[in-house]
Amino acid sequence: MTKEEFKIFWASRYPDTIPISYLFKQDYPDRWFRIHSLPKSKRYAECEDEWAILLTRHNQIITDLLGSNAKILLVTGEYNWGERATFITDEEEVFKPYHFLRLDNIDLFEFNPDDYDNYEIYRSAFAETIWNPNQHNNLLKEIAANKTGAFLISMDKNILIAPYDGGIDFVLKDGQTRDIYKQKYKEWLSEREDGL
Repeated sequence: MTKEEFKIFWASRYPDTIPISYLFKQDYPDRWFRIHSLPKSKRYAECEDEWAILLTRHNQIITDLLGSNAKILLVTGEYNWGERATFITDEEEVFKPYHFLRLDNIDLFEFNPDDYDNYEIYRSAFAETIWNPNQHNNLLKEIAANKTGAFLISMDKNILIAPYDGGIDFVLKDGQTRDIYKQKYKEWLSEREDGL
């Protein structure tokens, strides 16, 4: 996939947002839900047993949604408040197994002038890869520890999967499908009314 093909795909599938994962829940609330990584909504794993629970949950639900040997796009990025010569995918060891293609910078001030200043940009990139259970555990652990950020896209199934430090946000193809998975994984949902 080329950069231009990604831009066309994103504009056709997710026209109401930009590829920054914290926005998905507000831009697609009718298709969004969240699971928590650990029992009692504990945010961070502190021992091997908790890491095992976290990775089991993440791998189980993602594989349930995508299947094995599923083609996915891995998207990452970084905020840039000034000039930097390197990019997150060049610096972080966890991204070494993937081959990223840089996307155009996103002008955050143009996107949301209320929250950002002029010249603040988001630099993003994507890589084509395959989802298989436990194949991406290093990346899932780094995200869960709040050491990096990335999200997954299934083009075939029209799904966004955005792990964060505490759980995973999902945007599924429609509200009906979302409701099926919310019910299936209800034990992993937040007790809060807003689902956060």
